[in-house]
Amino acid sequence: AGRRNDVRALIERHAVHAFSEMKEVLGEGATGKRMGTRVWPGTSSLFFSVVADDKKEELLGALRACAPDLYPGEGLRAFVLPVEEAI
Repeated sequence: AGRRNDVRALIERHAVHAFSEMKEVLGEGATGKRMGTRVWPGTSSLFFSVVADDKKEELLGALRACAPDLYPGEGLRAFVLPVEEAI
């Protein structure tokens, strides 16, 4: 929960008031497999938010600044996708 709390605090510090969080996400990536089993222990977390372009750059910069504080084998990724419409 430590890193999830860190990411949640970062989002709040940058005045993003709308986001979704998914806990215990399973998957495989550059830092290895996270399947929640004895063979592949651990899980990941996933955050979603839709923000304006200027806020996007602000958040990406803040997330990049976190990278040096990660432990070996720990990952932090951010993906930017265009939102064509929202209701």
